[in-house]
Amino acid sequence: MLNNIDILKMASAMARHAADRHQVLSQNIANADTNGYKAKDLEPFSEAYARMSARGDATGANAEPAWRTQTVNAPGVASPNGNTVSLEDQMMRSVEAQQQHEAATVIYKKTLGMLRMSLSRNA
Repeated sequence: MLNNIDILKMASAMARHAADRHQVLSQNIANADTNGYKAKDLEPFSEAYARMSARGDATGANAEPAWRTQTVNAPGVASPNGNTVSLEDQMMRSVEAQQQHEAATVIYKKTLGMLRMSLSRNA
C-alpha cells in the first residue's frame, strides 16, 4: 500500500536531489582555488522531475537517478586563473539545497501524519 503513494516517492526524490545538489556544490567550494575549474550545479528539481515523469521513471526505484548526470555549468565570472567559483554564490545555492531538503522532509512527515490519522479513524 505505502509503496504506491506518489507524494512519498516525490518527497523522497526531492530529498535525494537536494543531497546530490549539496554534494556538487561542496565539490565547487573545495575547488574554489583550482585553476580553470568551472562551477557546476544540478538542474532544478522541478525540471528534473518533469523530465523523469515524461520518461516514466520519476517515481521508479532506479538506483541511479537521472539528474546525477544532468549537471550544468553554473553561471559566474571567471577569475584571472579561469576559475568560475564564487564562494558567496555557492553558499546561497547551498542554502537553497538545504531548504529544498527540509521541504521534502516536511512533506514526507505531513503525509505520514495524515496516513496515521486516517488509519486510526478507520480502526
